[in-house]
Amino acid sequence: MGKRLYAYSIKTTRVRETDFPYNGRKITCTSELLEFARSLQEADTEKFLAIYLDAQNQIICIQITNGTVNHSVAYPRELIRHALMVGACAIILAHNHPSGALRPSPEDIHITKLTTDIASQLGIKVHDHIIITDNGFYSFLEEGTMPK
Repeated sequence: MGKRLYAYSIKTTRVRETDFPYNGRKITCTSELLEFARSLQEADTEKFLAIYLDAQNQIICIQITNGTVNHSVAYPRELIRHALMVGACAIILAHNHPSGALRPSPEDIHITKLTTDIASQLGIKVHDHIIITDNGFYSFLEEGTMPK
């Protein structure tokens, strides 16, 4: 018997996330990003949020990944795949540290660099990656640690 060939169909469904209402919302600066992602501050487990933007920085889609008390999982491959599926021109990454640690972990730095590098090859800009805690926030962009 020969090998079976399959055709695949990928479909998406728009679902509104109640913690992150974004109908027609734009994000043009860090303060707007912090306002949008403020619910991450109260979470007792890590959550990773990818915000997908059009050419005018209007939110077209978000993706949330739930983690554990000290670890969230985000894969650059999935972040980029999702960006391509929704036709995003830019991405903003955000996650919380329930521990209160403001500095990025080595994993945070790695995922930011890898996602930025891959996205740039496809014409997608990663604007920022922020870490939100009860004690404040860390912005890769504002701290000058955003990969070029």
